[in-house]
Amino acid sequence: MALECELKYLEADLADLAERLGNAGAQTSGRYFEANTVFDRSDRSLKRDGILLRLREKRGEAVLTVKRPPENPEPSALKIFEEIETGVGDAAAMVEALETLGFSPAFRYEKVREKWRYMDCVICLDRLPFGDFVEIEGDEPKVLACASSLDLKASCTTKATYHELNIEYRVAKGLEPDENFVFAPWERAALLDELDKL
Repeated sequence: MALECELKYLEADLADLAERLGNAGAQTSGRYFEANTVFDRSDRSLKRDGILLRLREKRGEAVLTVKRPPENPEPSALKIFEEIETGVGDAAAMVEALETLGFSPAFRYEKVREKWRYMDCVICLDRLPFGDFVEIEGDEPKVLACASSLDLKASCTTKATYHELNIEYRVAKGLEPDENFVFAPWERAALLDELDKL
């Protein structure tokens, strides 16, 4: 099982970072829209055990992901998960299969992601309904070196998931609890229109 090692950076200026990455010769696969559904049992036992079961749809493709904490984690500044991913040919059929096995949608979330490769790291510039973030994946020394070269502040890092950050945001803003974080219909339409023109 592969390890996913990452660190998020808050208070991100995505346009500035994209420009600096481009000027530095980083490679990008472009911006795209993602729709994610997280599944769990009715008792939320996957969440309790720190396991994520997610179906992601992007660019007309679907990917099923399972993440879990490593059995013997070593201390790290990064968030580390064991991860299994596989492509899915028919997202609707996969949803039906998961529901047949006793899983149901626990929450949904959306984002616009621009993925870059730089300094042996994967850098994701993410726009979510509640803010902009940078996620850097790689081994710890490379992630920290990459972040330093991009002038990302070490004081603005978090190992929290986007799910956890959404909950924190809603509490801070005095909003009703809601695990979902999706764009408003008008905002989603504008984002998709913008992406179609790229």
